[in-house]
Amino acid sequence: MKKVCEFEGSTLWGMNGGQPESPDGKWLVYGRKPSLTEEYGDETQIWICDRETLGEQRKLYTVSCKNHNGPSATFVDNDHIVFRDMAGGLTAIRILNIHTGEVMYGPLFGKESHCAENGWYPFSISEEYLDQNPEHPEIDCCGIYLLELATGKIKRVADKQTVLDMVTGSGCVPGKNTTSMSHVQLNPSATRVMMRLSVENCPVFGALGCIDLDTGNTHVIPDKPVHQLWYDDDTYMATRQYYDGHRIEMDSSRIQRFTVDGQCLETLGGIGNHIDGSPDRQWFVGDRAYPGYPADIFLYRRGETRPVATFGGQDFQTCIWKLQVHPNPTFSRDGKRIYFNHPVNETRTQACFVEVEELLAAGGCLQ
Repeated sequence: MKKVCEFEGSTLWGMNGGQPESPDGKWLVYGRKPSLTEEYGDETQIWICDRETLGEQRKLYTVSCKNHNGPSATFVDNDHIVFRDMAGGLTAIRILNIHTGEVMYGPLFGKESHCAENGWYPFSISEEYLDQNPEHPEIDCCGIYLLELATGKIKRVADKQTVLDMVTGSGCVPGKNTTSMSHVQLNPSATRVMMRLSVENCPVFGALGCIDLDTGNTHVIPDKPVHQLWYDDDTYMATRQYYDGHRIEMDSSRIQRFTVDGQCLETLGGIGNHIDGSPDRQWFVGDRAYPGYPADIFLYRRGETRPVATFGGQDFQTCIWKLQVHPNPTFSRDGKRIYFNHPVNETRTQACFVEVEELLAAGGCLQ
């Protein structure tokens, strides 16, 4: 296990499935936070470094953000990163040139997404963001929007009524937070967009919505599987969890693959919460981020529920739950590394990774 840098405070990767590597494999982006506790504020620095040597460490920007997912920093191409800042209690999205330090786009007030796909960066607008972007009159109602990275143009792909119609059409009951969508993600070809929906009749897990951007067809999964990511252009990978009336069960959770309408196609791995899949989709990783347990990272061969490797696993419940530092395991672009947040005590965490190339090449059978 290696840490991204030596730093007396905390270091943080972003969301699971949000890629910390540049597409060419040259750079890593991460956050440095002097303290995770509220008494020291929310100052967070955006840093990059060389992926292979961990040298050429360079600070790019300073933001204000909470601990959960850090600044959600990820590369949109080889030369630009996207991250979130907080201003006046609202999230501001910025896209920055790593070479010049210039903010190319932003601040754009809205809810950030996991990552860019195929030249587009998706984000959502809920009630509190209306009238916060006077430079973008095209942002004129709640919904889902796409930012074209090459031009800075913004287009809306779903408005508030579209979202409410898809919810009611699926038999779900909208609530006051239904249009406050999170985990907005484009599929790899940017032809479909998914989002997490808060609905009244699914209070524990919520619902998972999907819109086909070419046809306008919509899909909803009530009581959705959690921490979903696109498996490919047409299906999801996510953790199916069960609620026993008092708590979400850990032992019965499984990493599985689903259609956009919720049919389970296959089991990909065993216990998990935040998850990711290798680029070739032959290996899957999930964390045991359940209250009361060490937050182990489990690596699974596709289709097997017994892990071939376990790492991480520090048992610092305050750091994981009260301070909201979740492991968020994520494969590298070449599938040879797994990145994850690793608490080292109750008030400090480190952005770490493990090299798994040798293990995977041996089929998960190293002694």
